[in-house]
Amino acid sequence: MTAQFAAAVAPEFSMRKPNSEQERVAALERLGILDSQTNEYFDGVTRLAMTIFGLPGAFISLIDRDRQWLKASTGFCTPGDSREHSFCTHTIQASDVLVIEDTHEDPRFRDNPMVTGPDRIRFYAGAPMLTRDGFAIGALCIIDQQPRQLSESQRHKLQGLAALVMSHIELRRAVGHVDAVSGIANKFQLEVDLTEQCGVAEGEERVLVYIDMPDAAKAFEIASVLGIAVYDDVVRSVAGRLSALFRHRATLYHVTDTRFALLSKDGDTAAFIAFLDSVDATLQEPLLGLNLPLNLDSFGGIVQFKLCPQSSTDAPRKASAAVNQALIGRQRWSAYDSQLDASQQRAFRLLNSVQSSLADDAFHLVYQPKHDVRTGACHAAEALLRWQHPELGFVSPAEFIPLIEKTALIGPLTRWIMRTAIKQTAAWHRQGHAIKIAINLSAYNFEEVDICERLLATCLEFGLEPRYVEIECTEGTWMESPAILKAMHDIRAGGMSLALDDFGTGYSNFSYLQNVPATVVKVDQSLIRNVHTSERDQRIVRSLIALAAELQYQVVAEGVETAESLELIRSWGCQVAQGYYFAKPLAADAFVGHVEKFVQPSFSST
Repeated sequence: MTAQFAAAVAPEFSMRKPNSEQERVAALERLGILDSQTNEYFDGVTRLAMTIFGLPGAFISLIDRDRQWLKASTGFCTPGDSREHSFCTHTIQASDVLVIEDTHEDPRFRDNPMVTGPDRIRFYAGAPMLTRDGFAIGALCIIDQQPRQLSESQRHKLQGLAALVMSHIELRRAVGHVDAVSGIANKFQLEVDLTEQCGVAEGEERVLVYIDMPDAAKAFEIASVLGIAVYDDVVRSVAGRLSALFRHRATLYHVTDTRFALLSKDGDTAAFIAFLDSVDATLQEPLLGLNLPLNLDSFGGIVQFKLCPQSSTDAPRKASAAVNQALIGRQRWSAYDSQLDASQQRAFRLLNSVQSSLADDAFHLVYQPKHDVRTGACHAAEALLRWQHPELGFVSPAEFIPLIEKTALIGPLTRWIMRTAIKQTAAWHRQGHAIKIAINLSAYNFEEVDICERLLATCLEFGLEPRYVEIECTEGTWMESPAILKAMHDIRAGGMSLALDDFGTGYSNFSYLQNVPATVVKVDQSLIRNVHTSERDQRIVRSLIALAAELQYQVVAEGVETAESLELIRSWGCQVAQGYYFAKPLAADAFVGHVEKFVQPSFSST
């Protein structure tokens, strides 16, 4: 290697930049090579160095905050990880190649363990490895056990080799930080840039925008119908449009698939957000230059924040939350909402805790008594789920059940409910209380191909006759699925009864009941709660009860809270009632006591 060649490969890395130790270490960490495995390239460079200089040892050293870490080493010596005794600590502080012709003659090193110990290093030369920004992260070093000299030409060669190593490291970083399709910086570079901006402008305000263009559904359609090549062209076209629009105002990043990010370049956040609004029309113009023009909707999430050490992770997360809200609401722009974000984080935390809570018995059942409105006797109960979260405390079913029902977690949770409720009911039967238990299932549960077999197997396991099990489900269009209707008929054929919950609200339609093999309708509590004072509710409930009776359904009234309400529904022909007038949901032991209180008729059947 000639001196001219060394100069040709080294110029970008030859300017040592004065910087603090904190900045230097941060630059090293951003490269992501500490504690990584070596590879043939680095090993090859050290072998090449030994050959060029005719020396018995060479290594590549990275100097971390408090240690020396070897990326590669070849030959007689493998220096330890102590930064205190590292020759390279001195190299990264130098502006040029550091040469120690005889360590015995240098007061800095004559007592160094690497000199006095078994390695007996007498000669050392190290070329600092400089990033493009001039940060010295380590050194390429050659060593010998004999004193030596290094000519000017040899110094240039060593410096050239160090520059080649640094070029490879920077290229590795670039490949990992640039999207292969769009050719622009990716989410990893966004994280790096947020960290760097915090270092030079901590406390200043910035705006981070996530833009989905197109949204995931449209992107899937493009890829499926037009092919991946066209899809890639669309991505590049969107990147080009965003780059042209925001070149002087923001840095553009390609975050994932068709999601892009914009990071404002200065602290004038109001002006930047105003600019976002001003480019709406341009963003929505058809993309030209493809085989056919495409109209793509865009959805953006905006977060304003102050640069801080947490910005690199916090700002992208908040921008993601904001753009997801824009997608849900089909809004062009959606500003980050801290309350909504907190709610979403709580929802995620709850969902993430379901399985561990099942394992740790954080879930339990309570039982809502059902009373015969003619005699007052209690011969049935509805099993209701409760959750005492180990960290969040009591979580309302109105909060967690809708969340879980949207996920596959509803499967194992419902199976736990079925087993627990049927096991408890069987225990009551052994105590002499012939209780019928109602268990709620969701649409997801009815889609499980073995739901009926599972219910019957659980009854068999605990010795409970299936006729003492009632399955409750909320009415809706989902019931019209052939597979779900079959599951319902199988449940009825197995001897269990089927109840339609929350009847009288939402989808209510008696015509489709011809296909659903229900035996019970439960009039929704929203109609019952104020029935004793609302003439409108009275007319509705009276009509529902009359029509259900004509169709030979048993009618259960939910939400009975007053004696007046009970008297009204009884006079209209309702057979069963449940609500706080009788009792709040009870633990299993308390429920038995409640049943025993109502063994004798408690009010007239007239």
